[in-house]
Amino acid sequence: MIQRFSFSGRLFALIAALLLAACAGPSPQASISGVGRINAIQESQQVSQGKSAGASIGGALVGGAIGSLFGGGSGKTIMTAVGATAGGVAANSAVSNHGSTTVWDVSIRFEDGIDRVVRTTQPPAFRPGDRVRVINGAIMPY
Repeated sequence: MIQRFSFSGRLFALIAALLLAACAGPSPQASISGVGRINAIQESQQVSQGKSAGASIGGALVGGAIGSLFGGGSGKTIMTAVGATAGGVAANSAVSNHGSTTVWDVSIRFEDGIDRVVRTTQPPAFRPGDRVRVINGAIMPY
């Protein structure tokens, strides 16, 4: 017997998959190590991904619950989807305006000739042209 899932069941599965994707493992820069010279340092703002993903999923669930209160039959399914989408987008917008931190992307040309970017949450004590050692994503004087 083949079991068919309703649209709301598929929507729940999609939200669960997105939640799992947001909970990815350690960053790839944690494995960066070597000696090189700083090319450039770029300061920027980073939104906390954990808060953003959690807020989006929470907003989608609340929006879907509210949307399911309207309509009937296939209209109810459509309103649930619209509510979930609107709730996720609204929550993500609200979080993106708050909870950001200052980060510095340090571009380093390593001895192997490859440029890599190391992101740090502390203001770098180095300038472009300085020779540095990177151990597991941490920048240190050479």
